[in-house]
Amino acid sequence: MKKSGVTLVEMMVATFILSLISVPLYYVLKQAQHRAALAACKDYVKQESNKVLKIVEHDLSQARRESFRQPSDDVFEIKVKKQGDDKDVSLRYLYIKPDLKRIFDGKQWLVSNNVDEFNISTTPDAPGRLVVSLKTKANFDGIREEDAPVLSQEKLVVMREDAAFEKDEHWRDVGDVNKFFASQGSLMGGIKEDAGKLVQDFASEWSAAAGDIQNMTIGQLKKVKDDLFNGLKDVEDSINNLDKDILDLDPKAMFDVGCDGKLSDSQKERAKAVKNALANMKNKGDLSWQKVVDSGGGGFFSSKMKTGAIKEFYNAKAQLFNSGQEVVKQIDSFKKMSSEKGFDFDISQINRGKWGL
Repeated sequence: MKKSGVTLVEMMVATFILSLISVPLYYVLKQAQHRAALAACKDYVKQESNKVLKIVEHDLSQARRESFRQPSDDVFEIKVKKQGDDKDVSLRYLYIKPDLKRIFDGKQWLVSNNVDEFNISTTPDAPGRLVVSLKTKANFDGIREEDAPVLSQEKLVVMREDAAFEKDEHWRDVGDVNKFFASQGSLMGGIKEDAGKLVQDFASEWSAAAGDIQNMTIGQLKKVKDDLFNGLKDVEDSINNLDKDILDLDPKAMFDVGCDGKLSDSQKERAKAVKNALANMKNKGDLSWQKVVDSGGGGFFSSKMKTGAIKEFYNAKAQLFNSGQEVVKQIDSFKKMSSEKGFDFDISQINRGKWGL
């Protein structure tokens, strides 16, 4: 009986044919992946650029008259009206490539970490007008640095009070910068980005520490532990500050006010109930958008309450709880590895239920 099988020559021929097919197929797939990543990156850069310009434009448009100045190469400052007060308060933009940060009333938000160039310049021939020059750049996985898309834009911004003063020297109402940002959610977007960046920073630091843990002294291990616990405290403090901001949110940001700019007592009560419902969600497991909606009395839409501002607060709070959860997980991992090195520490004080663990 003759046995059937595959000879070595046949295997070599098959392998050669397969290589002829697979090599070009690999490059076709790789190019397709590159084009897809490049298209996604271009869309992201465009969205990021438009977001930054929108935030800066609305800030500058509400500046107090003749208040714009540039104290240093990387700082741009205006004066604005603080909510509930007629005093002038500084609002600054700090640009240290690639981070653009907004600093106001003792708080700081990351507007974008993809800014390649940023500048605000005056126009001497047009009082009350500023030119914002912005270049954004971002790089996704699979895209070479030299291929990363860049978008340059310029925006002419009219400083309303400066411009109006040219026509009416008694015109003083510049609006409320806090209420605008609460209603648009731009600040909350910054909080979410900061929370995400905090986790990224800790992940990077933890990766470096984990890779070198066997060479660390007890003192170095203790420092890593302290940094992790301090990071968790930073997240807790951010949540507490966010809850305060929620309770301080102007109810007018939650409704379409009438011509007189006033709210009814019923609207004020519903706004208060919604804010209290969200601020009282103290654990990750407590978060429920439906509970927030129901606290508005029949739901937002049926009561004609706007969801934008409070939804951004909710999303920001969820992001912070997720960040805290990640830090706790890193503490658990570090404790396990450091114990093997002979350095143990107590984690019983961590409220694991708060972070959904």
